[in-house]
Amino acid sequence: MMAFQFTMNKLYQQKNGSAITTSLLYTNLSGFAGGLLFFCINGFKISITPFSVLCAAGIAILCASYTLFGFKIFSIGNFSVFTMFLMLGGMLLPFFYGILFLGDVENMTKSALVCRITGVILLIISMVFPCLSEKSGESRGKSSKKLFIFLCLCVFFMNGFVSILSKVHQIESTYATVDANSFVIITNVINGLVSGAVLLGICISRKKLPKLAPDFSKLNLAVIVVLYAAFNDIAYLLQLIVAASDLPASVQYPMVTGGSIVLTALSGYVFFKEKPSKTALIGIVLAFASTFLFLVK
Repeated sequence: MMAFQFTMNKLYQQKNGSAITTSLLYTNLSGFAGGLLFFCINGFKISITPFSVLCAAGIAILCASYTLFGFKIFSIGNFSVFTMFLMLGGMLLPFFYGILFLGDVENMTKSALVCRITGVILLIISMVFPCLSEKSGESRGKSSKKLFIFLCLCVFFMNGFVSILSKVHQIESTYATVDANSFVIITNVINGLVSGAVLLGICISRKKLPKLAPDFSKLNLAVIVVLYAAFNDIAYLLQLIVAASDLPASVQYPMVTGGSIVLTALSGYVFFKEKPSKTALIGIVLAFASTFLFLVK
């Protein structure tokens, strides 16, 4: 689901560029589309609590931000490098959060601890390979390369905190929380509202509406937005369900990371003809293999 989600983003960016207004239009529409989709799935019902709204607001702002940053990254760098930093943040920060604050180590056997640490090391190594094989940086100026690295680091931390906030919400026992479907709805609606408010402000100041590519019809926009909303929100719902289970954060997020890297690379090859180099392939194989180490009990 996450691989297809990134694919929709890339398709939209390829057609319409990475301008702030067209990017905000995308996050605005996809937020409301996802909220409406899950409102229907949830039987036209929604639960709301202050704690859930606060967590959802934080997640929505972070998701909208890294999606916008992603459009810019797509325009100056490789699809797989964006995914690498996004997934690395979504893996490492919750992994260490689980180890340091949730007592994941206490429930591990020595063999499981060794395997998971080894798995993390292998995943980190595997994610270095796309950078080594990234050739687009040769054609960029120094300022563009610095911007590329800065945006990738921002994406790293943003997705990491999205994963942590999601886990915090799902295991909260002191404050009242909503069900997973309602949480997805709230997150999407806030995402749409925040993106819409920023977009409105920019359009008013510039006295200009977002401009899409001439050959990108309203039907194209609707299809990509709906598909993105479906892929993104179903993937997120599944992660919330797992986060509420007994599966440790130090296991869940590295497994999601490894799978996403492999399938996103496959999507890049199928849809965008981004043929991975031998160096990148080594990284992909390492990422896939390392995920199995997190299954050791």
